[in-house]
Amino acid sequence: MNSQPRPKIALIHATRLAIAPIESTFNQYWPSANTFSLLDEGLLKDIELLSAEQMSKRFQSLASYATSTGCDAILFSCSVFSDAIDSVKKAFDLPIYKPNEAMLDSIYKLAQEKKDLTIVVMGTSQLSVDSLSSEISEWSKKNQALVGIEKVFVNNAFELLGQGQTDLHDASIMDAVKKNQRTDAIVFTQFSMASAFQKCQEVSSVPIFSAPIIAVQTLQSRITHAR
Repeated sequence: MNSQPRPKIALIHATRLAIAPIESTFNQYWPSANTFSLLDEGLLKDIELLSAEQMSKRFQSLASYATSTGCDAILFSCSVFSDAIDSVKKAFDLPIYKPNEAMLDSIYKLAQEKKDLTIVVMGTSQLSVDSLSSEISEWSKKNQALVGIEKVFVNNAFELLGQGQTDLHDASIMDAVKKNQRTDAIVFTQFSMASAFQKCQEVSSVPIFSAPIIAVQTLQSRITHAR
């Protein structure tokens, strides 16, 4: 009998709408993982009020609690706090992932293989669309890669999800996907969009990158090989 404990993964969220999608993804792709969620909805409310240093301390406090439980890794689910998560990476010695980190690694690999890559960065939050687009653009400049980026904001979808109207949320994203097929790939910016992924794949002729799936698969590979 295998007495080795199940890998324990801390999931840290800034919105409760990200919890179900990532838990569902773990259940589908890595069911043996022992996950638990920490939620601080004040992070998004305070984003304009706190300095970068104050926000980093806030994130480090959440990570400190997570590590005190004996977790093997931490996965953050909100994509607009890149610098604060970087501070956590420096402060703690365990695998720590930004929500889009593993997905971006896949996109960057594709950009290096394909000399002239075009992508649609699609999200239900304008802030997340701008943030991820900027991150990809900065990487492109540093690595002399040609990546054409088109931003697509799916208006009202996030509000629909918050109202429990998942079908309408998914339908809005599917409609946007259908209208944006003249590209090499579509990149979903948020974990909260995961409910629409399967349906969108069925109507899309181009690859769709969804951060939760790639994040879970990357974590599983890293933790499994480390044991």
